[in-house]
Order: sequence, then C-alpha cells, then structure tokens
Amino acid sequence: MAPSGSDALAQVPFPAAITRGPDHVIELLNPPARELLGARDLVGRPLREALPELAGQGLADLLDRTYRADEACQDPEQRVLLRDGDRTVEHWFSLGCSPLRQADGAVSGLVVYALQTTEQVLALRRAEFLVRLGQVLRDSPPRPVEMVQRAAELVVAGLADRCRIELSGPDGTPRHVADVCDGESSSPDHRSGVVVPLVVPGRELGTLAVCSADADRFTGAELALVRDVASHLAAAVDDTDLRNAQEATMRLIDAARTRSAALLTLAEALSQAATPSAIGRLAVSRSAELLGADAASAFAVCDAGLEQIHSRGWPEALTRRYRVLPLHRGRPLSDAVLDGAPVWLEDAGQWLQRYPEMAPVHRTGGYEASACLPLRVESRDLGALIFSFLRPRSFAAEERDYLLAVAALCTQALDRARLYVAEQDARAVAEQQRDRMAFLAEAGLLLDAPLSMEKRMQSLADLTVPQIADWCAATLVRGDRIEQVAVAHSDPEKVAFVRHLQNRYPPDPDAAGGSIGVARTGVPSFVPHISDDLLVQVARDDTHLELIRTIGMRSAMVVPLLVRDRSLGSLTLVNAESGRVFDETDLVFAGQLAGRAALALDNARLYEQQRNIAHTLQAALLPATLPEIPGLGLAARYVAQAEGAEVGGDVYDVVAGAEPGTWSLTIADVCGKGPESAALTALIRHTLRAEAGHGVDPAEALRRLNAAILLQAGPHEARFATAVHGRVRADAEGVSLALVSAGHPPAVVLRHSRVEFVTATGTLLGVFPDPELTEAGVRLEQGDTLLLHTDGVTEARDRAGELYGPHRLAATLVRCEGRSADDIADAVLADVLAFQQGHVRDDIAMLVLQAGP
Repeated sequence: MAPSGSDALAQVPFPAAITRGPDHVIELLNPPARELLGARDLVGRPLREALPELAGQGLADLLDRTYRADEACQDPEQRVLLRDGDRTVEHWFSLGCSPLRQADGAVSGLVVYALQTTEQVLALRRAEFLVRLGQVLRDSPPRPVEMVQRAAELVVAGLADRCRIELSGPDGTPRHVADVCDGESSSPDHRSGVVVPLVVPGRELGTLAVCSADADRFTGAELALVRDVASHLAAAVDDTDLRNAQEATMRLIDAARTRSAALLTLAEALSQAATPSAIGRLAVSRSAELLGADAASAFAVCDAGLEQIHSRGWPEALTRRYRVLPLHRGRPLSDAVLDGAPVWLEDAGQWLQRYPEMAPVHRTGGYEASACLPLRVESRDLGALIFSFLRPRSFAAEERDYLLAVAALCTQALDRARLYVAEQDARAVAEQQRDRMAFLAEAGLLLDAPLSMEKRMQSLADLTVPQIADWCAATLVRGDRIEQVAVAHSDPEKVAFVRHLQNRYPPDPDAAGGSIGVARTGVPSFVPHISDDLLVQVARDDTHLELIRTIGMRSAMVVPLLVRDRSLGSLTLVNAESGRVFDETDLVFAGQLAGRAALALDNARLYEQQRNIAHTLQAALLPATLPEIPGLGLAARYVAQAEGAEVGGDVYDVVAGAEPGTWSLTIADVCGKGPESAALTALIRHTLRAEAGHGVDPAEALRRLNAAILLQAGPHEARFATAVHGRVRADAEGVSLALVSAGHPPAVVLRHSRVEFVTATGTLLGVFPDPELTEAGVRLEQGDTLLLHTDGVTEARDRAGELYGPHRLAATLVRCEGRSADDIADAVLADVLAFQQGHVRDDIAMLVLQAGP
C-alpha cells in the first residue's frame, strides 16, 4: 500500500508543511517543522494568524507569489528570527514552495519546505568580515594607532555596539587606545561583551573588548569571529611593529653610515684646517647641516672666558652680544666647560627649569632645544660648541654619540691648531726679531756714516718708513732748544703737508707731552690707539683739528734718545693708513732703536770733538806755511789716516839755517798714534829746529835727537821714529843738499824723465844710543825735483792687499816731468789715494823740492 501524503511528509528530514487555499491555512506540519515552530496549535489556522512573526518576515509573501503564479518559487537565503525562550535567535533558510493541484488542475494548496543554512551563512559572513578586516589593516598607514582605530570602527559597524582596543608598551602601560561606539546606540548599558587578548607568539600586544546591547550576543560563531578579529589584528600590529622596527633600524643604520661618513669627511677637513676659526667653521656648518640644527656656534677659550670663532643661524643682535662669554655658573655653555660634561636641553621647559635666567634670551630667537658640548683635552679647556633647534628635540643616544665625536675631533684639531699657532707665533717672533736685528744693524751702518747728526737722523727716519712705521720724526736737544731735524713718510706730499702744518701751528716748546716733552724728560710716551677725543684734546682750534684728522693717525709712540742718563732728543713713530697698531714689543724695539741712535749720535759727537782736537794738535805740529826760498820751489802735503781721530806721527818742516843762504829740511815718521806719538813728533820738530838754528850739521843733529828720545822714553818704553834731515843751499846753477837718513824711505830725484833713489843708510832713532848715520850729497840742476815722503806712500795697499811700492811712485813721477812742485805733490797724492780707493790706512806726508831759476 502506498504511503499517504502525510506519511510521506513525515519522512522528510527538514521542516515541511502543507497549506490550503489562498489564506494558506495550515493543514499539515511534519515533525521537524513542529520542532522548529514550537509546541503550538497551528493546524487549521491561516498562516498570518497562526505565525504572524514569520508572515511578517516574508514567508507570507513567498506563499502568495507561488499560489498566484501557479509555479514553484524559492528563496535560497531567507533570514528568520525565532524566539527561543527569552531571546530571539537568527536563522537562515533556503525556502521553497510548490503548488498542489486538484483533478481539474486548479491549485488547491502549497507544499512548503525549509532547508537550514544558518551555519553556512554565518561562516560566509565571518569570512567576508575577516576579508574586510584584512583590507582595512592592509590599507591603514603603517602606524598602530591609526590601524587599531580603523579596526575598531569596522568591528562596531559589523559586529558590536562598542569596541575598545588597547595596545601595551614594553612596560605594560597602554601605548595606543581606540574606543568606538555605535552612533545609533544611545543606551550606555550593554548586556553582553567579551575581552580577547591580542597575542602573537611570545608576547601579548594588548586587548580587544567588544560589547552589545543584546544578551548572549557573543557566543558560538560570534565569539569565534571576535577571536579571529583579535588574531588578525594582533598579527597586523605585530607585523607593523616589526616593519617599523626594521625601518627604524635601517634608518639608524643609514644615519650611522651618514654620520660615520660625515665624521670621516670632517676629520679629513679638520686635518687641513690650520686656524681655530677654520676649525670652528667646519664643525659648525657640517654638523649643523647633518643634525638639522637651526643655529650653532663654536667658541675658543680666551683670557676673558670664551670667544666666538664661528657662528651661523643666530640673530645678529645675539651674535654681537655674546661674541665673548665670561665663564659663570648657571649658564649652560659655562657649565659644560667648567664641568667638562655636555648639557642637553630638549625643550623650552627644560631651559626654564634649569636656566631660568638665560631661558628668555634663548627664546628670543624662538629656539627650544640645545646641546652644549665642552672641548677639553687632558684636563685643558679649549672651547665649546652649542647647537640649537627651533623645535623640541629628544637627543637620541646615537645623536649624542655623534655630537660627542664631533666635539672630540674639534678638540683634537683645536689642540693641534693651538700648537701650530704657538709655533707660528714663535716663528713669527723669531723672524721679527731676526728682521729687527738686521734692521738695527742696517740702521747702525747709517748712523755710523760720516754725516752730520741731522743727515744721520733723516737717513734713519727714511729707513724706518714704511718697514717699521708709516711716519717717523726725530728731534734733537740743542742747548736749551729742542728742534725737529727729520720727518719721513713714503709720500713726499704728506711730508710737505706736515711741514706746512708745523709752520702754521708750531709745536709748543714748553709742551709736557709729545716729542718735545719726551726729549726733555727722557720718559717714553705710548698711545696704542689714538682716539678722536685725544685729537680734540691736542688741537689748537677747529681748523687744526680737521687738519690733523686728515693725517689719519691710528697708533703712536715716542721714545727718548738716551745715552748715559742724558737725553739727546726723541724718536717719534706713527702708524696711520696701514692700520697697524703698535704693541708693547714694538715699544721695546723702538727703545732699542732709539738707544742705538743715541749712542751713535753721542759717539759721533765725541768723535768730532776728538777729531777736532787731533786736527788742531796736528796742525800745531806742522808748519802753517812753507818759507819762500829763492831758486827753490817747495810743496808739502799731509793726509791723516781716515779711520782715526788721533794725532798722527808724520811731520815735515823747513826752517832757515844758522848760515845765511842755508836751510834745514826734515821729514819724519813716528811709530804709533795718539798723545805719546804727538809728544815725540813735537820733540823731533822742535829739537831739529833748535839744532838747525845753532848750525849743527844734519848727522849730529839726528844723534842729539836720538839721545833726547831715549832720555824722554825711559828704560821700559819702546818709542822710535824714522827721519830724513838735511841742509839745503841754493845757488845760481841749482841746489845742493846734504841728506842724512835714519831708517827712512829713500829720497827720490826726478831728472829729465829719469828717477833716482838717494841711498843714505842709517839707524832708527830711539832704539840704539849710538846710531849709525851717513850723509849723502845731492845736486839738483834747474828743473830737477826731489821728493821726500813717509811710508804711507810706498806701503799703501789696495783692497786686494797689493803694495803701491817704489816702482809705482817712480812711474807717477815720470809722468809729472816738467810740472811744478805743487802739481807733482798733487799728482802723487791723488795716485796714492786712488790706489787705495779712498781708504787711507796710514798717514801720508810728502815734501817736494824743485830747483828753479
């Protein structure tokens, strides 16, 4: 027997029902349908009456459509809410309707069935949600704070009424928080919720908390979905952290490479920088660019504290104000130097907290953070660096290490520069001392020149400009007057201008300062910086002030010409257009130069005095004029040694004899110079004059002279002389001479272009008590010439050391044939002087006799 329709429906494993008529009266429910709908009396009642909650969810519409269309209809995904006790449960079904027909084919009812698809739909929904979550996480910026915010927004939009996500830091404190609520939910009360940890292998990143107004919302699939969200979010945050950490590490590596390269470049550049300013410029510019510092300065230690050697980025007013910084506690740069440790100030708050006095100054330029680094080597402070930033800055360890490395390089470079500068300064001082010693030597040569005192001082002033000063002037004390004797400048027009200025405004002879005051008091005056106030003070009137301003004096010093505690005058040195400024070493050098000049002037004065005395005494030992002898021409010449100012030992004389018509002549050369020689010269001259007056013959006269010399000298004093003494008698045909020589150079006779040397040997005077003396006779015919001379003629030497000698003398005399006695004397003397190139090493005396009509 075939089963009935109800039996067949009862065998269907999923909910099914049969309805009749257009009102869809429930005729039959199979067991799965009764279980799904609950134990209610539904059979025989229209659908809309029996199950109004289902009819309103679209089931009635599906049945109406199928009944009218007379064909099967299906809704593959129908959401259905069913009550389960106190709660509503969401179900998903695949609903289908098929018409039931009568025998005539008319539709009499419907067969309705429902396949449960809830698990499949929920699984698909979870998968789609996780896909959207993955998309949100991928599209979020690589910053956890924004990532968790977007994830919370997605969770609220599709899973919960509220979502709170917390990410923990390494110390467990919340690092990032996102808290999102459903905007449509006005009730703060939530009936269900769950908190799930955000975990990755090995660590917990935070928590995910979701809440809902529905009770028991997060169970089963919903709870699994929340856990899946937490797992995906944790993985994304961890991946972002890892990527950020990796990127940060790469940035650190790149920064380290950049800084290492910068340090190498800086070290190379610093090795070539020779001055502190160059070192400061390199440290400031390169480090500031690499760090992004908005302002930076380098300072070097000086006597006053710290002196700025390079700066960039600061306002000009701050740069000028803090060009030199005294070291005071309570200031960051001073503290860094005094403590030998860096000072890090990361924002304006730290500035205000640690340095309230200096914070307003620092904020003047709008700066926030600063790093102050000492430059110290072996407990010696060399300077400091400061870097400032317009924004707050947290100095990371690597930045601090870099700045400390920069400071170390700069310290080494500054120490090397200090040694280099010290060496250069020492070398400059040595070179300056060498140059100044050479200058003093050259000045000494000028001052020792045989010139007047005025010309010597002018030569010194000319030498001084511009090597030592732009202007130089000298004054000399003349009795009760002080006169300016020299002015020098490289521009002659300026010298003329100053002379005109002095003529218009003569110096006050009673002035307490200036060159006159220094010359009078012997106290130097030093004005390293000539101010306009000083010019106003010394000016006579407004015109005078304008005129002296045009000179442009910058620095001046006036030193006295002191010798043996006596002032001979003053030396004035002025710098003007060169811009140079005198210092204490210049003042010392000027004193040395003035001392050298004063000594030379005093020596010249003493030399002139001694020379005048010597010339006066020498003149007293020589005849003022030669006598006029009929038939005999006479000429004499005397030249003193050029290098001496003592009385020479050469003498000549011609006097009348005791017999009428006879004359006595003498030429002698005394050993040595000075007062003793002068005394012996006087003894020779006056003794031989006396003997000639008594008619004593020449040989006897020399013997008596020898005895007088020995008597005057004493037993322990060696004093001797050479001499030629003779008697002259002129007659109508010529001149007869009787000559006696005592070790003297022979007489030379010029006859008809021939030269004869008169040999008359004899012993030096003043050596032996009984000298050997012989007399030689000489006859001069008219025109013949006799030359008597001292050894200053024949023993003269040129610069090569060669002797003039008798042969040159003879040759010179031959060239003088036919000339007068005076011309012959001049010619011989000129030739001897020319041979010596003007440098006479011994006295020269000559006596020329020429027989005439």
